[in-house]
Amino acid sequence: MKSILLAIVLLLSVGTLSAQFIAAPDVPATAPNAEFPLHVRIFGNHWNYSRTGYHGFGRGDLLGDKPVGFEYTYSCSEPFLHNALKGEFYQARWKKQDLKLEILMQKVGSNHLHRCELNVALKHVPYGRYKGSVAPVTSPTSPAKPAAVQ
Repeated sequence: MKSILLAIVLLLSVGTLSAQFIAAPDVPATAPNAEFPLHVRIFGNHWNYSRTGYHGFGRGDLLGDKPVGFEYTYSCSEPFLHNALKGEFYQARWKKQDLKLEILMQKVGSNHLHRCELNVALKHVPYGRYKGSVAPVTSPTSPAKPAAVQ
């Protein structure tokens, strides 16, 4: 009887221990970073956790004068959320032109930044609807930002 109770307690504690390692999703980095000049809007992000990290897939748009849609997969140390607000975006840069994007993200309530590499398949049209064009607005202290995402 003691061995059965001990086994149950051990199983419960292993489940609790592994749940502690599952992190809350990251969000877009808030401070502009000149090393990440591209702007990416994430529409859908589905992920699962395994011992090797977070694995997921989804779709998004690469913003600019002519937005382009893409589908993606990833394996990263941290999961991330889709963009809930119309003007919100992840800062990004190409790791391998037209194939791999790296996005910049951070924990809620922290300035600690994470990076995640997305394997992308570009589409000819964006997933989002944009009124007019998404023209970049620049200032001397910040990288290009989309003027209006609708």
